[in-house]
Amino acid sequence: MDTYIDLKDVRVTGYVSMGLIALVVAESIWGTINDWQGGSSSWSFLAIMLVVPAGVACIVWFRGVTHNAEAIALHGVRTVSQVWKASDPEQREVPFAQRVASPLIKPWQYAFLAMVLGDVFESLLLDTPLYVVFSTLSTLCATGAGALACFLVFRISIMQQRFAVPQRKRG
Repeated sequence: MDTYIDLKDVRVTGYVSMGLIALVVAESIWGTINDWQGGSSSWSFLAIMLVVPAGVACIVWFRGVTHNAEAIALHGVRTVSQVWKASDPEQREVPFAQRVASPLIKPWQYAFLAMVLGDVFESLLLDTPLYVVFSTLSTLCATGAGALACFLVFRISIMQQRFAVPQRKRG
């Protein structure tokens, strides 16, 4: 007999999220290079504007994976760590409270927070010499946060897909 969990396919929203995150990072890098050369700060503004569609896509993806994680774990799920714990097929037999989330989740959260704080300082120091320093720090944090976010989105989407494919029941 086959076991099948009816899950939302989160791969498309995951790919869109990863693509938009990559665009934000690429534009942030380009804007910072432009800042080093004494160019206009409008490139950094464009990066901030790209964050909005990336954020919307990530929210849509996160709603889907949260729904799936609750169906998989039969447990309330609200955070990325809980989604990972619920979605990891290798921890399926472990009680939910004892499951371990990816060690990359905390660094992603800290890099994202540092990026946001760097962006705030960057905006406050727009016409000062420190602007380029905070622009560079923000870009470095954005690159790290973006890479980690793309990895987490991809990995969670793939783990959940394993549950959506019919599996032969053992026994």
